[in-house]
Amino acid sequence: MKATLESRKSVRLNWFKQKKIPFELNRTLEWSYYENTITANEIDHQPFMQYVFSSLKNPIPTTNIIMFQGDLPQSYLNTTGSVGNKFSTEKTEDPSITILDRIVKVNQGEEKVTKKPVPPHEAHRFKELQIHERRDEVTRKITLKNETNREISVMDLVFIENKEIQFIKSNPTPNEIDAPEYKWKINIPAESSIVLEIKVENNVKLIYKIERTDEKNGKQRS
Repeated sequence: MKATLESRKSVRLNWFKQKKIPFELNRTLEWSYYENTITANEIDHQPFMQYVFSSLKNPIPTTNIIMFQGDLPQSYLNTTGSVGNKFSTEKTEDPSITILDRIVKVNQGEEKVTKKPVPPHEAHRFKELQIHERRDEVTRKITLKNETNREISVMDLVFIENKEIQFIKSNPTPNEIDAPEYKWKINIPAESSIVLEIKVENNVKLIYKIERTDEKNGKQRS
C-alpha cells in the first residue's frame, strides 16, 4: 500500500509533503491468562492497530496524523516522529475486530498434598502447613469477528504464558514458538469469523494452616 503525507494546509510546510510512501497496517492481539481469570465463562480481548511507514524522503517530526480515504477522514492518530527512514503511529484500539473468549472444558488434575512445619513464632497455634497442588487442563475458544466488508489480512496473535498458566496445544498450531510467547498469523474474511482453540495448564496451589487442638477436649486452641 502507498500513501501521501502532507501537512495541514494552514501550516504550509511544503517539504513535509511526500507521495507514494509504502506503509503497512499492523493488527495485533496480545493476551495472557491468570489463575483468577482462566475459568471465567467469557473474556473480552481488545485488539490494537498501528500504521508503519517506510522509505521516507524527509524526516517526520512528532505530530498528529489524520488518515483519509478519498476526501473523508478515517482515523485520528499521532506519532513520536521518524527513526531513520521509517516512522509508525502509536497503537490504538482496533474497532474493526470483535473478540470473544469462551471457556469450553476444565479437566481437573489429581490433588497432591504435602506438609511443612509452620514458622516458629506460629507453632503455639498451628500444627502444620498443608500445601494442596494440582494441574488442571483448561480449553478455551477464541472467536475473532471481522466487522468490516473487507478482508483483514495478516493479524498477529500472541499468547504469553506465565508461572500460573502454561501453553499445552492449540488448533490451529502456532506459526512461531519462542516460549513464553506463542504466535499465530491469521486472515479473517470480510464479515466473517475465525476460531482459535487453545488448551493451557493451570497450576493450582493452595496453602492451609492447620490449627492445633486441645488434647483434653479436642477443641482448637484460640
